[in-house]
Amino acid sequence: MSSDLDAPPRTDNWHTMSMEAVASQLGTSVKVGLLDSDVAVRQAQYGYNELQADHGPTWFKILARQLMDAMNWIFLVFAVASFCLGDYPTGAMLIVITLLNLYLSFSQEYAAEQTLAALRNLSSPMAEVIREGKHLEIASRELVPGDLLLLKEGDAVAADVRLTYVSNLEMDEALLTGESLPVSKDASIELKSKDEPLGDRVNMAYSSTVVAKGRGQGIVVYTAMQTEIGKIATKLNEASDGDTTQLQKQLNKMYIALMVAAVVCVIIVLGSVKFQANYDIGMYAMTAAMSVLPAGLTTVLTASLVMGGKEMTKQKAIVRKLKCLETLGSINQIFSDKTGTLTMARMAVVHFWTRQQGFFYVEPNGLAPVGKVHHTMTLTTPSDKDDNKDAPLDMTEAMNKLVECAALCNMASIHRRRDDDGSLSDNDAPSTVIDAEKDKKGKNADVDSALNTDDQWVGGGAPTEVALQVFAHKLGMGKPDLEAKGWDLLQEYQFDSTIKRMSTLYMEKDGALDLFTKGAAERVVPLCRDLDNAAKQEILATVDELAAKGLRVMALAHRQVNIGLKEARAASRDAMEQDLVFLGLTGIYDPPRPESKQAVEEAHRAGISVHMLTGDHEITATAIAKEIKILDETTMSAETLRRLVMTGTQFDAMTDDEIDALEELPLVVARCSPETKVKMINASKRRNNISAMTGDGVNDSPSLRIADVGIAMGKNGSDVAKQASDIILTDDNFATIIRAIAEGRRIYQNMQRFLMYYWICLASGAIVILVALALRDPSGRSVAPLSTIQMILIYICITPPAGSLSIQPASKTVMMEPPRPTNENLFNKEI
Repeated sequence: MSSDLDAPPRTDNWHTMSMEAVASQLGTSVKVGLLDSDVAVRQAQYGYNELQADHGPTWFKILARQLMDAMNWIFLVFAVASFCLGDYPTGAMLIVITLLNLYLSFSQEYAAEQTLAALRNLSSPMAEVIREGKHLEIASRELVPGDLLLLKEGDAVAADVRLTYVSNLEMDEALLTGESLPVSKDASIELKSKDEPLGDRVNMAYSSTVVAKGRGQGIVVYTAMQTEIGKIATKLNEASDGDTTQLQKQLNKMYIALMVAAVVCVIIVLGSVKFQANYDIGMYAMTAAMSVLPAGLTTVLTASLVMGGKEMTKQKAIVRKLKCLETLGSINQIFSDKTGTLTMARMAVVHFWTRQQGFFYVEPNGLAPVGKVHHTMTLTTPSDKDDNKDAPLDMTEAMNKLVECAALCNMASIHRRRDDDGSLSDNDAPSTVIDAEKDKKGKNADVDSALNTDDQWVGGGAPTEVALQVFAHKLGMGKPDLEAKGWDLLQEYQFDSTIKRMSTLYMEKDGALDLFTKGAAERVVPLCRDLDNAAKQEILATVDELAAKGLRVMALAHRQVNIGLKEARAASRDAMEQDLVFLGLTGIYDPPRPESKQAVEEAHRAGISVHMLTGDHEITATAIAKEIKILDETTMSAETLRRLVMTGTQFDAMTDDEIDALEELPLVVARCSPETKVKMINASKRRNNISAMTGDGVNDSPSLRIADVGIAMGKNGSDVAKQASDIILTDDNFATIIRAIAEGRRIYQNMQRFLMYYWICLASGAIVILVALALRDPSGRSVAPLSTIQMILIYICITPPAGSLSIQPASKTVMMEPPRPTNENLFNKEI
């Protein structure tokens, strides 16, 4: 963190300057961002983009907290009593054990706090920037003034920026301004007043505010403590008071009960001699009290939770809230997204269809824009024996328009990963790169090995859009190629989960306006003017045919806009998205993760029901669910399969009473909206289930918050979703959820082992001491089977084995047992 002397010259006038003037003053570019060499210099000059704040309790606060521990004071009182009774060895030993307990408790809690701080850093937000023309994802702490920062829906803005481009951008600035409604932004405006209120600076976006809608781009003007949020020294962190676990609450109650038990033991000992105490009786009473007071138990168990959270990071699950570790063992229902969680999110267009020419097959090659297109007429894959396999493709005007729509109704990009010598950048048109490779290796050369690996091509954007962009590049009509020919983006109508489509408005080189639309077929087809009922039925039947193959189906359409530029910009979305011309359908395949089927089967063996909530078509969702055994055709009847699959519309239309009357909740919900997820979680809660919910979008945050365990996606999740979650998956993998549940069960299982061992040792000592009161020596005094020093030695001897029990591996049957009842206390009947 840099000091104020290192900070850029303070000016609050960025909102009054043009974007070009801002770029010039900060030595950057609104097109390609900073150079790598500039970044290194500025990083050294300005430091990390971090707020100066408390990163957890300091060592002296932790020490002070341990000094306030009642157990330490009890042992100290016993030590003073020993000195008063003249038993200096026992008093000295009690002082030693008090200091030892203080040291061990302090060191364990300090290590736990350091681990928690490390976990918080692991879950810190990322930022997407453009540097040297390349789209990069970096840790937000690495931002520097002059960076070109990209913003999308759900992002928490990582620094103060002067906006240079917006598309329907609205910001939630309640944190700074108190205004509850999102603020619409406009990058082209240059405000006049230097003293314009923050809420009226529509060409600025401020650190820690949230993108409520749309997307944008801007130049970072301030980072760290120079930001508006830094100026008021505010840090958005969860309050630690709210993270008290159920276990910690149970332990606090236990200590109160044990202190009462210790007092009772003292009274019993004193009562046995009719309260006529002497030195021996005093030491006996002290030993009896100590026999029921476990020193350091709370610290050890809490540290076990923290270490369990650290272990889960190795399983690619970052724990944000300790209390979820106890809940994991009770989960009996998982509600999971499909794309990227159950599937690989490596989408590829493998089929497309037009009404005029029928089906086409596209050879998939990952992100590499290489692969032949075959006209198959029917929904088949051409074989090597097919005589027409290598026939040239007849690119009709309708097909050209379909490919243009795939490329231009699209905010994604792909580029060849830059080599060490800096030879290929994302500004190189991929079609040119491919042609160059073919020229080097010959017309029939196998270029797959050079181009089809995931580590040589990089995609930026939503997986579906990346797949469509790769498809367009394969036909030599990628977005960079078309924009180089004069196509200019005027406006974007972002994808909306409620209407399940998006559109873009483009101007051609000759000034003509075109609107391109893509989305769910049932939402796009009704907007097309060139289709009669028979044609619509044909299209929807084709959608079902593609979806039955497990493909995500996108409908594409367009229209020529015959109004002026000014009128088109001012027109409403509904007015623009009408009278469309249908272009065709694309079938996008997203293969299930290899481990998903095994993970689902493991969940079923552990008594956990897996539900898939997806925005896909009902038939597509059903096909994938059958493939990974969420739906099992071997054990479920056809009627059961139909009953367990619903659309979001069907589920949302049901009342709570109707949902509660269902034999079981649907296992697959297709065309699911964020509101459907909330309704599903509430229905699960009414059945007294413990549920985990996955989510990645800003609209998923309500369901993540109300779920017993909210799980956000680390790769593709929005910052808002991550902040609402309890756990973040760094690999977005469903199998990681199952591993996390297994780890949660292991932690709980070990705690019970630990407590069982501890209480056997202490309870046996307490029983021996109290029973021995009935035994008398020849002089009539009670026999003391254990002295206070011996009790101290027992403490010292039993603690190391007890601690080792808390880190034991799980039993082999831990994931073959049913979930733990939610009302089961850690201190169960067995203990």
